[in-house]
Amino acid sequence: MNSSTTITTTGNIKTAYGESLISGAIDCDGGDPWIMRHGDFYYYSKIEQGQVVLRRSRNITDIAAGGSSIIFNDQQSISVLWAPEIHYLDGAWYVYFAAQPAGSDIHHMYVLSSESTDPLDGPWRLSALDGMDDKFAIDGTVADVSGKRYFIWSGWEGYTNVQQNLYIARMVSPTCIADEKILISQPEYPWECATHPTINEGPAVLIHGSTVNLAYSASGSWTDNYCIGLLTAQCNADLADPTVWSKRDTPILRSGRGIYGPGHNSFVVSPDGFQVEMIYHSTRWHNGGFNRSVRFRPVSFDHRGRILPMDSIPPNQLIERPSGESHRLRYYYNHSTDLTIVPNSESVTGFAIYGLEHPQQNVSWQVQVPEDGQWSIFIWYRNASAKNNLTGNKLLIDIDGITRLPVPTVFSSCYQPIIVRETLTSGAHMISIHTDSTENLMLLDYIELMPQ
Repeated sequence: MNSSTTITTTGNIKTAYGESLISGAIDCDGGDPWIMRHGDFYYYSKIEQGQVVLRRSRNITDIAAGGSSIIFNDQQSISVLWAPEIHYLDGAWYVYFAAQPAGSDIHHMYVLSSESTDPLDGPWRLSALDGMDDKFAIDGTVADVSGKRYFIWSGWEGYTNVQQNLYIARMVSPTCIADEKILISQPEYPWECATHPTINEGPAVLIHGSTVNLAYSASGSWTDNYCIGLLTAQCNADLADPTVWSKRDTPILRSGRGIYGPGHNSFVVSPDGFQVEMIYHSTRWHNGGFNRSVRFRPVSFDHRGRILPMDSIPPNQLIERPSGESHRLRYYYNHSTDLTIVPNSESVTGFAIYGLEHPQQNVSWQVQVPEDGQWSIFIWYRNASAKNNLTGNKLLIDIDGITRLPVPTVFSSCYQPIIVRETLTSGAHMISIHTDSTENLMLLDYIELMPQ
């Protein structure tokens, strides 16, 4: 392919808003995902470049392109921020996360709080979570059950890193727990003890019927052994009593079928309220360590309200979109156009546009937008170069000849979305992409548009 090649496709649409089967990928670069719904919006709290960032969207699957705000970036007194969780409690917003205080090499729990109607506007106040002991503590979450409120976290029993357990305590207020530390789970099965240290972490609570489901992650998050286990209890029980919890002897989700190291999940209800989705991360390739992306999948229950175990869904297998979420317009490449097309088993179509090896090369799709409004644009891509080159390149996205800021890409063994949001008028538009460098060859599968 020479450096002046331009690839253009008018694409193929099946029907307007006709795509109900979609990929399970949500965020091409993220870990420890926490998404919650409040009112008409979903909120996604994550760490980006060492800062606590909050994103908002009306949909689950385009939330990586949602409106965003940095709600904490002061690392003078704390650093190495992990796993923020946003909760709305007693009329105010709270974000719980772990960090290392100055002079320490272990993590403790902190909480940001805001009484603003709009959490993206703040202001936010930082404090240590009162009532915790001085030992390692991460991944704190809140459980409101039958009028009682509990805090659940992962931590050490002592001061050495040999085992992470799950602990629970009653909450005195959203920023303070009771002076208690009650063990409810420790690694015991082989799938919880596949690494050293042995690990239970990442608790997430989902109530279904009269059952409290407490999903958690087991074994090392940096390995393909990472998986999701399940504890259950009855809603009318005292959850601070360890005897009320039952543990499944096998994971409910583990590596397989092209998904590696699934874990650290959250739960969220679909836009129409009829479906529960699990939001989780997995590594972007086999033995990918902390190079992770975020995915979703539906959850099912047995007659007692317990989460049923689930098989991994291959990355290139399309699944039902969250129920009530908007249909998408999907554009494939045009087979009759003179393109550089290669067979590719990881793509949805079985083929891929190959190249973008020079900034002068570009790929364009002519799309037909049915109505004015905000639209999320999904560009499904995979870097084709060796995974030890983790820098990726940057995509420059042109909408009708106007270039957006460059969007960084990451390496992955499966296709993932670059998602941007644009205000588009009804009618024809040209969407083009090219790269800013010659670092990595790209594979492109298709693009999608979804209205807000």
